Amino acid sequence: MSSIKLKENIVATILSKGLIMLLNFAVIVLTTQLWKADGRGAVAIFTADIGLIAIFANVFTGSSVSYFFSRLGTSKLSTMAYLWSFIVAAVGGIVLLLLGQTRVAPFVFMASVLLGVIAFYNSIFVGGQKISHYNLITVLQPAMLLAFMLLFHWIWPNLGYYCYFYGQIVSLLLLILICGHLRRKMGIRLHWDFDTSCNRQLFSFGWKTELSNLLQFFNYRLTYYMLNFFIGQGSVGIFSIGVAIAEAIWIVGRSVAVVQFSNVLEQGDTQQSRRETMRLALVSLGVSALCIGIILLLPKSLFAFIFGPEFGVAKRVVLLLAPGVLAIAFSNVIGNYFSAVRSLNVLIVKSAIGLLCTLLLSLWLIPKWQMDGACVVNMTSYVVSSAVLLGYYLMRKAPAAED
Repeated sequence: MSSIKLKENIVATILSKGLIMLLNFAVIVLTTQLWKADGRGAVAIFTADIGLIAIFANVFTGSSVSYFFSRLGTSKLSTMAYLWSFIVAAVGGIVLLLLGQTRVAPFVFMASVLLGVIAFYNSIFVGGQKISHYNLITVLQPAMLLAFMLLFHWIWPNLGYYCYFYGQIVSLLLLILICGHLRRKMGIRLHWDFDTSCNRQLFSFGWKTELSNLLQFFNYRLTYYMLNFFIGQGSVGIFSIGVAIAEAIWIVGRSVAVVQFSNVLEQGDTQQSRRETMRLALVSLGVSALCIGIILLLPKSLFAFIFGPEFGVAKRVVLLLAPGVLAIAFSNVIGNYFSAVRSLNVLIVKSAIGLLCTLLLSLWLIPKWQMDGACVVNMTSYVVSSAVLLGYYLMRKAPAAED
């Protein structure tokens, strides 16, 4: 990928992610205003549940598909992706039924299947250098969710926060139709092609990446479940607002990381790709620091006005999380570099160390300091895991100079 094309893709992706941030912000504001802390807590736990299932689905729908897109037949990739998405969603739904979540389980199952298929398409778009297709789908997802959530609330207001669940399902169904149209424009036709050798290669690549993501998921979201257990669902709703605001800062880093991942896949582990990785990581850090500084200048009363009186403490959550959020903004770019060059053990180690911090500190600090404790737990985990990743990057042997 040329330097100009790389910059164009990065700018386009950042702009699309910025729009996504605004749309997600609108969803957050509406869920807090319409359904208060308890409703927001239910939505946060729902999204955490489908996010957890998505990690298992991504073994056959995530970066492994992007990596093998030009190496294996797309039909072989799609066959296992569809099957696996259904299987892991079914397992997740059954687990929720066994835990007594009988009303939510069907929505989690349906959303997880659909998200698995969409993740597969997005991975094809990234692997095929169709970043514009990827950006379009990722923008449409929150936009359509917002539209259908409001539509269901307007028609059936008594549904409460279940309007969010119905809106999620309908928007994802329509997104799959759009993805299919974009896939056909790429000239890709799919048919049933179950290939055991192909599946072994996908699994060999995918499980290491997703094991890292699974560990990282609990670094990010274990505090939700701990707060729900020790304090209650309302505390999760309030805490999730501060986390969502802080994590919105990662839009820059994630935008850069997606494009850089695609670029490193094409270039390989070269001196140029390493220079670009560090330069882009520093850009992500600088822009993220500026964004979080602006957020922290906003008065507490503004948070309460936008989200409701219960949510004024969200600014304190952002403040306590800030050092860790900046650490992740920097390290996300480096993490995708390691994924692109298949140094997946590095990602597993850094996530495992971060999770160990999360688990030990959660059991100590959340019962003691409640929401402040959850903030300190997440912040510490973010900083520690990022430091480990940076250490591996600096110690990694530089590739030979290009001729």
